Amino acid sequence: MAGDGPDGGGPDDGDDSTGGDENSVGEDATPTPGSESAKWRCGWCGKPHARNDPPCDNCGHHKFEKAVVPVAPETEDYERQPVWVCPECGREHQKNSPPCSRCGNARLEKHVPSEDDYADELAGTSYLDVLEPRYVLGLVFALVAGGVLVLAVLGVITLPGMGPSLSVADVPGNASEANGVDLSETERAYLDSINDARADTGVDRLDRNGNLDDVARYLNQRRVKDVYTDDSLPGIDRVGGPLNDACGDNDRVLVQPSGRTVDASAFDSPEALAEALEDAFLDRGDASDAFPVGRTGIDVHVGPDGRVFVTQIVC
Repeated sequence: MAGDGPDGGGPDDGDDSTGGDENSVGEDATPTPGSESAKWRCGWCGKPHARNDPPCDNCGHHKFEKAVVPVAPETEDYERQPVWVCPECGREHQKNSPPCSRCGNARLEKHVPSEDDYADELAGTSYLDVLEPRYVLGLVFALVAGGVLVLAVLGVITLPGMGPSLSVADVPGNASEANGVDLSETERAYLDSINDARADTGVDRLDRNGNLDDVARYLNQRRVKDVYTDDSLPGIDRVGGPLNDACGDNDRVLVQPSGRTVDASAFDSPEALAEALEDAFLDRGDASDAFPVGRTGIDVHVGPDGRVFVTQIVC
């Protein structure tokens, strides 16, 4: 029978059909839907039940136990907890404790929330309501930065540091020092000698430009590698951007004599080596004193056999 224990013996010890406890519900009692909490739960799966009437309709277990905390029955007729609404300003209160905490009205009205009330609240809330300005700005910045990066990867725009590399790998010889002579100091001495000669003829001095230095080094090392190896060379088109950045629409002069064999005494100092190279520029009438623009880039490189290569760009 329904009142038997789980082992088929006498009545279950938890059966309150005898009516001893005023809060108990008898086996044959039929609670009014929505009027009582479920005071029994399945000892195995925990599902709440209104009566102590095993087996559990969820898992079939044959023993119920009293629920420590009453659970509202699963019924569509279950009534929500009421709130108390001010008829003047609409402020909701959890208790009927006038006056209204917002407007001071002396009367509150009982109101049981419905599904429509919650639907109105949810319908009035959007993602824009919870967004803070700083998060919006951060999102906009991230989208713009991502778009710029995509355009840079596709080659539509060029970002600093993302342009073609002006470097040549495995260049024979020396790019910084040869026979104890600092080639950077040689480049400075070379330009000083040229500017002194220009000053004697009343022509403005040439100032070094970083972009043009990069282009001159690239062209010089590319030529050195072509002379001493059969390896393929990087494309010449890489210099277009830096040249345009430095020169714009101005005319350009490229000074690039063939590699020179110099006396051993030329390696006594940077100035001596510069003197052995300066005529490469000064002997050109279009560049030595008549070329009016004052930007230049220079690179000096010494090949493995001692020949000296110099490349200069003026614009």
